[in-house]
Amino acid sequence: MRRNPSYSQKAESFITQWSKDELTCITELRRNNSPLAESYPYFANLGRRHILNKLASALLREDVKNLYSQSVELKRIGSVYVTSLLKVYKKWEPFLLQLQTLSLKEDLVYRMTAFDDYILLFPIKKEYAFNRLILEGDILLIGKDWNRTVETASELLRLIGLKQNNNDLGRELDNGTANITMAYVRHDSWSKKLKDEGEALKVSTILQYALAKKAMQPEWSSLLLFEQLALEGHHLHPGTKTKTGMSPLDVARYSPEFHEEFPICFAAVHKDYLLSTEITQNTIERLFPIQNRKCREILSGKGLNPSNYQLLPVHEWQFKHTLTSMYGAEIERKIIVPLPSIKDMGAATSSFRTLLPSTKNCFIKLAVNSQMTSTVRSISTNTAMNSTAFSCMLNEILRREQHLDNFLPLNETAGFAFTSNDNDLARNLTVVIRENKENELAQDEIPIVGSCLYNSSPFTNKTVLEEIIEEYNQHHQLSKKAGVISFLNDYLSITVPGFLTLMTKYGVALEGHLQNSIPVFKHGKPVRFFFRDWGGARIYIKRLESCGLDLKFHPGSMTLTDDRNEMYAKAHYTIFQSHFGEIIRLLTEISGVNERVFWREVKRACDEVFSSLSFEVEESVKEDQAYFFQDKVKHKALASMRITKADNYMYSTVANPLGKNNQS
Repeated sequence: MRRNPSYSQKAESFITQWSKDELTCITELRRNNSPLAESYPYFANLGRRHILNKLASALLREDVKNLYSQSVELKRIGSVYVTSLLKVYKKWEPFLLQLQTLSLKEDLVYRMTAFDDYILLFPIKKEYAFNRLILEGDILLIGKDWNRTVETASELLRLIGLKQNNNDLGRELDNGTANITMAYVRHDSWSKKLKDEGEALKVSTILQYALAKKAMQPEWSSLLLFEQLALEGHHLHPGTKTKTGMSPLDVARYSPEFHEEFPICFAAVHKDYLLSTEITQNTIERLFPIQNRKCREILSGKGLNPSNYQLLPVHEWQFKHTLTSMYGAEIERKIIVPLPSIKDMGAATSSFRTLLPSTKNCFIKLAVNSQMTSTVRSISTNTAMNSTAFSCMLNEILRREQHLDNFLPLNETAGFAFTSNDNDLARNLTVVIRENKENELAQDEIPIVGSCLYNSSPFTNKTVLEEIIEEYNQHHQLSKKAGVISFLNDYLSITVPGFLTLMTKYGVALEGHLQNSIPVFKHGKPVRFFFRDWGGARIYIKRLESCGLDLKFHPGSMTLTDDRNEMYAKAHYTIFQSHFGEIIRLLTEISGVNERVFWREVKRACDEVFSSLSFEVEESVKEDQAYFFQDKVKHKALASMRITKADNYMYSTVANPLGKNNQS
């Protein structure tokens, strides 16, 4: 979503009634003399519309309560309003008269859904593959003799009749709305400072800034810059900014979009109560030698044997709000020893709970007992204990498949989990260590987390991907149309062979969405691709075993499956729908090229990989082609899962742009 560089000039609030979360935000910011307090009201409408439109898009895409299938299409052509109604029913007449009083835009298509006493009017900028709808402007509520704007996501829930059983969801959306407003305030001031610094460096894009800054300060992390530039979070999930249980000041302190450093805390845990796995022994001791030495001194001073304890990093929020309250008995028995005097500084990446410490020698994934999107961000024992086994499996596969030399895992090198029959205790003192390969890149290579690509550059107000495309086209002397197609083919050449080879030959479906993806660019060209986070992957055991790989996972791990469809669902949603679908949406908006052109390139890239694999795993290729090229596929229903509070994934059926009947 593009915006003017200074949001506050255009987003002044005329809100007369604040939600409880918004009021809490304003009150707490003012009480603590936060610089965010003064500008918060000016960004409130922007924050509200962001979460509201994301929810509306999800509800329409998933056809919740028949919101899309029973809607009527409306378009304005000059002074004429054209609808898809074959017959104007009497109940519509008062509402249609009200439409004449509205200044509807000719470049939008509107969707009208009727209720007993009002209709809802959704402004649709464009519909993309997999029923992805992009809304632009206000959602309107129209009565028989009145109309007004729908203001918040929680209000939309009430209007479509979902409030009664979804008070929790409404509160979560209000919480996310308050948080994204605060994030926009911080982003505005941060962007101005960044542009001032850019002028001094004589740069005019975020890419030029990253290269110039790295050249001046080799220890500076360009990867962290883009991790924290992923301002708007998940591009499909309406709960993208929900952080229940956290105060506004906590959100501003720990969320990546606020660009803050904060302490990483530590605790010592008795090894008799800890499960651990390491590729190389003494991982934490090597990564944090100063903290480890201090830990040993403190334990000895308490009369405890340091050799019996393992030093663990703990998120500061978890240390303050969960460690003592949840593990009081274990602390009293010296099973856990909090170490408040031991710290390291760190910063949040786009995943919030995954931190980059001051040394930048690794990433640390830590448990945080707060709900973000739809999930409390603690970490399961399985995720921690499978970390190294999954990494070793990937490295063995890539050793065999040496043609995938630009498709690279960020290995999880160690995992630690507290042992307890209490699920909360087992999940809330868990650590995964992940390697950082940024320093292995050439000076002119820029790693950019995928979830940053659709966010706006502070320098140009274009999306980060559009800046990349412009640099790519300039360097390769290509027109905009030729450039976006060439760029996509380069992108597919370093991603599709890796994703499909792992799945089709080995049964490994990576959770390949944008947040887990770090493409690396040189002069705008994708030159390599890092992928990360094994917790959500699915492995179809039959295929893995047929390749002679025997994977020893923690008992009860959901990662392993006997159901081929589980593998397909994971790969198709995260890689093709969420990842490639968003890249193609952006390329379409940048160039005006019909998205079907891009999906034909995806189909061609898949065909090439399937053709090469058919000599080795012909039957698997046939199975995968039948699934990925069918005309209808299932789309993960993020809103429906939260509305129904489902324990398992839910899906809606949508047209597949790779289907043979959808490629024309």
